[in-house]
Amino acid sequence: MIDDDRLQHLLRSAFPRTADQEPSRDLWPLIVNRIHAPVRRSWLDISLAAAIAIVLMMFPEWLLLLAYHL
Repeated sequence: MIDDDRLQHLLRSAFPRTADQEPSRDLWPLIVNRIHAPVRRSWLDISLAAAIAIVLMMFPEWLLLLAYHL
């Protein structure tokens, strides 16, 4: 049976040490720009939403099935 000290030693030997390095660039401005970017919807997204809406109008009982799986 492996005790805690042996397990800790095995884990440290299995994974190499990471160097404490600074990131090559500041990522926060990229995140902020992506948050404030306009939403882009593709034709596939719009057509899929329209197809689901049409199917649910034709078969309203499937709404419960859809709600169950979401």
